[in-house]
Amino acid sequence: MSVQLSGADLLDLAIQTETRGERFYRAAEKAASDPSAKELFRYLGDQEIAHRRLFERLGGAIVVTEIDPTTWDEALAYIEATVDSAFFADDAPIRAVTLGETVTEMLEQAIAFEQQTLLYFGSLRDLVQPANRALVDKVMAEERTHVRRLAAMLKEQQQA
Repeated sequence: MSVQLSGADLLDLAIQTETRGERFYRAAEKAASDPSAKELFRYLGDQEIAHRRLFERLGGAIVVTEIDPTTWDEALAYIEATVDSAFFADDAPIRAVTLGETVTEMLEQAIAFEQQTLLYFGSLRDLVQPANRALVDKVMAEERTHVRRLAAMLKEQQQA
């Protein structure tokens, strides 16, 4: 016998993740003095909105799969631990932008956040029906592009 897994809660966490990322990028855009950084943070904030809307349109339909009850508790515990430590803990990689924070510090936070997001979406992907995996793959590909762009800008900042 297997357990039917509804994705409403998992998608809600994905939506919260995108919302939190968008808030950070908007604050970073305002705080950044470098025009290139402002532009990148604006773009990434817009991307977070697009991803959130995508997950909102899906509702619970994306994650409805059969899962063996012997692995259910383990899967759920892993996802909860990943989300809690990655996004909602006091020492989470993304937090509010503080007064005087440098562009380098904001870029480092953003890279850590995007990497944690990729870990979470990888976990989510494993639970979606095969027909819906392409959608999660698309979001993950965009998140990897975010990491590359942030890392490139960080390198520029460090060389300046």
